[in-house]
Amino acid sequence: MIILLLMGSALLGVMSAEQIHTTKVFIMPIEPSFFNWSSEYSRNQFSYHPSLLDAPDLPPWMYYMYSLRHRTGFLYGVPPKSQKDLRVEIIGLNKRNYETRRRIVNMNVVEKPDTAQHEVQIKIDNLNVEDMFDEQRLNQLLDVFRLQLWPESAADLYVTFLASAVQLGARLPLKPNEGEGVVLRLGSRAKFSAMLLELQEEVRPLWKLGSCRGFKRTSVERILRDSGFTLDWCTFRLVEQSMTESLPGNSLQHQTGSQQHDSVLLSTNYVRWDSVWIRPSRLDLPMRNCVSEFTLILFFPMVIMIMVAILLSTILCFHHEGMQDDTSSQFFDSVFAICEDCWRSKRNEDTPDVLMVQYDAVHRATSTLRSLSSSRTGNDATLLKDSPRLSSRDRSTSAAVPGIRPSPPPYAGPKLNARVDF
Repeated sequence: MIILLLMGSALLGVMSAEQIHTTKVFIMPIEPSFFNWSSEYSRNQFSYHPSLLDAPDLPPWMYYMYSLRHRTGFLYGVPPKSQKDLRVEIIGLNKRNYETRRRIVNMNVVEKPDTAQHEVQIKIDNLNVEDMFDEQRLNQLLDVFRLQLWPESAADLYVTFLASAVQLGARLPLKPNEGEGVVLRLGSRAKFSAMLLELQEEVRPLWKLGSCRGFKRTSVERILRDSGFTLDWCTFRLVEQSMTESLPGNSLQHQTGSQQHDSVLLSTNYVRWDSVWIRPSRLDLPMRNCVSEFTLILFFPMVIMIMVAILLSTILCFHHEGMQDDTSSQFFDSVFAICEDCWRSKRNEDTPDVLMVQYDAVHRATSTLRSLSSSRTGNDATLLKDSPRLSSRDRSTSAAVPGIRPSPPPYAGPKLNARVDF
């Protein structure tokens, strides 16, 4: 029993093979039957996650989309000429019981023997990518070119590129029921027909516009509209292989989304991708030196600011040197006086009442002492001048230097022979 379970699990991971050609679009549907799920389940209860084996994502040229209309997942893309064989791992999930199953698909890349030498690039506005997954709709588009626009390509016309216009950088339509747009390239070894060459000359003036959705009608508009295709003629191009062989990469699928959008507008920025993305080393990444930038940012503004300050200072100094304005002087004096009054009132408000009383008492005492000192000095000088005990020398000294008391007279002791009566 255990052996049977192991064999069953191995069968769920069995590798299937798919053969794809370089420079040609392949479309691979992913349905519940792909994982041996019975048809009694609803298709909307399954989800799928494809990726390269032992890798987190698909290669850059391969895309996955789940179509609600078809209730099927689709793998599609165009392998480049240098692409080697690869293995894709697809994980299926039953969202009702959370059962997962795994399949590994071997994709054998085969080089197409007769690659297209001429390609017609078109953008269909009223369709989505999932519409091109319908084989009948795709063959209907090819028949328009095989039978009417490009009869020379009836033997080998095929799709060389397929992508959503939104994926390439276009905007979503304003009305949700309108198509997002799809960009295709149809290639063949046959030369362009005279009708295609005349059509390109007819729409050449529109190339300067980014998009002309529903803006322009051409001479072949009726042929395409009768088949249900509305084209954006601003992106119509005729591309020859000789125009792209000299570039590093020669197909539109080798580019990122922004580069693909530029290529739709005849850009020549092509990038070649490897099959597996390799994370670059940190040491290989360039380091940006910001010292010079900061120096430029700080140095030049500071030099300019210093020069302007010096110039303005010089102008003001020389201009004000011989200038006398009484009105301005009075104005500034009044401003300074107002500031001093404000500062004095602010200081008085911040000073406590006790300190103010002490200050007033000390101020009154100091004023009293000063007044007494000045009055005493004047009285002493008058008394000294009128004193009978002063000599003429002392009077002149006291008159010359006020406030200095003259020296007292010499002491005379009592006489010994004097009679003293008690």
